[in-house]
Amino acid sequence: MPNCLIAWERVCLPRESGGLGVKNLEDLNHCLLMKFVHKLHEPAQLPWKNWFLSHAGSVFSNSSGSYLASLVNDELQRYRSVTSVMIGDGKHTFFWHDRWLTESSLANTFLALFSHCVHDKGTVSAVLASGVQPLLRPRLTRAAHNELQMLNDYLAHISLQDTPDSRLLETTKKEFTTSGAYRVLHGLAPLTDASRIWSTKVPTKIKFFAWLLYHGRLNTRAHLFHRNIKPLQESWCERCHGVLETDEHLFKGCHVPQEIWACLHFSIQNDSFRRPWQIDLPNTLPETVSVDMLLILLWHIWKARNELVFDRHDLSPTEIIRKTLRDIDAWSCRYKRLRPDVFVWCEWLQLCIS
Repeated sequence: MPNCLIAWERVCLPRESGGLGVKNLEDLNHCLLMKFVHKLHEPAQLPWKNWFLSHAGSVFSNSSGSYLASLVNDELQRYRSVTSVMIGDGKHTFFWHDRWLTESSLANTFLALFSHCVHDKGTVSAVLASGVQPLLRPRLTRAAHNELQMLNDYLAHISLQDTPDSRLLETTKKEFTTSGAYRVLHGLAPLTDASRIWSTKVPTKIKFFAWLLYHGRLNTRAHLFHRNIKPLQESWCERCHGVLETDEHLFKGCHVPQEIWACLHFSIQNDSFRRPWQIDLPNTLPETVSVDMLLILLWHIWKARNELVFDRHDLSPTEIIRKTLRDIDAWSCRYKRLRPDVFVWCEWLQLCIS
């Protein structure tokens, strides 16, 4: 569909969050690098890992000056921001900078105390063995002293296990994956309405049509007029001269869709044509496939509009329903266990036009 412009930020959202699932390559690259950092924190002994640690050290410092070590250092803070640690033996968790005891790192939780720290690269197991005091300057401010007491109270309840530390994605508490890190990095939450569109079994072209309809971005004449692509005199409905061709008019206000909805005994309230799951249906129709069937019907209303505009062929409401019926029958193989529900819809459409 040409000229269907959507904000790039929205296009880059996952489908279940209302976008098209196009990846932001810069952020995806960061997530792939974080996967590399994640493997360095795992206890498995791998040849490439041993080689890297022999050059950069167990604290991943960039003292070697290598490009790879600099990449790891650049990604460490981002990696720590999206992960938390379930403490085990404490050998692969940094005491100050990883999130393992509180919701934030101890460096951010105890700011006054951390400002007195002279060695911040110790692991949890090493610090618990030696205590916190050796890491600090000899004299503490009152605020730092109070925070030290509070921290010691927290640590008194910590006991290490024989199992390795386990790192999880912070918001989902699931195992680290590149795709999971991408979602956490963007703070993505599923959008139920968009999920309903992309979870249907209709062909992809109809899903894209439904996605544009849901966002009000179909290339109607009104949409083109508002973007200064068409003049007003060329933006009227092809059937109703003098009425601006908006999506609301095409799917609800024009006499053709009105006759279709009346024939099928469907009730279209407000802008429910953009959200087919909100359309009131007769109780005899199964809801399991209702969104799919309605999207196919809406798709054919849109195709009938295009046929009128480009081919000068005006389909009647009955012909539009018949075309919908033929496609539903042709695509019924997509529904397997739900095919009986699809056939109920076919019988209803056939009954309404007979």
